[in-house]
Amino acid sequence: MVPRRTLQIDLAPRELPFWLLASGGAALSAQAGVAHVFTLPALFLVTVRARLRLV
Repeated sequence: MVPRRTLQIDLAPRELPFWLLASGGAALSAQAGVAHVFTLPALFLVTVRARLRLV
């Protein structure tokens, strides 16, 4: 059998306070006139450091 490479995803919170980043994302969505539902994926990527690597 040949070993296969797998994808490992690590999620770690950023150093800034979560409430500060969340309020910034809410203010941005309110200023742009976009529903909060559409800004949640972008806000998640801002508040969490995602690292992808092949193991």
